[in-house]
Amino acid sequence: MHKLLRFGVAYVIGILSATSASAGFFDEKIVKACPQAELEKQQFLAKRPQPKLVANITRPALQNELLQMEREDQAVRERFGAAISAHGGDLPMDDPTRLAAIHVDEMNLPKLKHIINQDGFPTIAMVGIDGVHAAFLLTTHADHDPLFQAKILTIVTPRLQTHEMDGNQFALLTDRVLLAQGKQQRYGTQFEGNGDEMKPKPIQDEAHVDERRRALGLISIKNYTCVLHAVYDP
Repeated sequence: MHKLLRFGVAYVIGILSATSASAGFFDEKIVKACPQAELEKQQFLAKRPQPKLVANITRPALQNELLQMEREDQAVRERFGAAISAHGGDLPMDDPTRLAAIHVDEMNLPKLKHIINQDGFPTIAMVGIDGVHAAFLLTTHADHDPLFQAKILTIVTPRLQTHEMDGNQFALLTDRVLLAQGKQQRYGTQFEGNGDEMKPKPIQDEAHVDERRRALGLISIKNYTCVLHAVYDP
């Protein structure tokens, strides 16, 4: 997968997720360039079932740890996204903002693995909705360990039915796992190329991809492509 978009698509999925910590970073730019994407997103958000809240989480210290890791993750990706926009396209492999993002991922993954090995993948009851979101975001950024991502996907897939797992996140992790296994992606979250040549990696049964996306509350491929161009084109 193209290094730029391995970071980038994950970041855009975060923007389109209702629980993203960085949901406002590119919103104004996207709304202006892709009004239909914004309208479709709002329609999905209005219909999206909400997970059951808990009055008191059982692991507040763990929640704080996950949120701190997420803040570090998103800070370097905001700088990376800004650098891409300023550069007008892909960045060199030794670009400091790219290396910083890689470094944060490499620091966060052992911490996340330790948490999961000790306590299992966090639940809302343990760390709240934002803590679960943070753990999932960190998992999607563990691209250098696809076996770990595949393991977590198996663990958390049943949570899609209880709404502890966001459809955007499920689609993103599913596609990354499939591509790492040499298969076609299912939801079209992973793109390659730059500018006018930006397009989804091969999609299984592409004719029905928007049906699968709608089932998870994802905007159409057409609108999603518009968002990516709004974020990454010069």
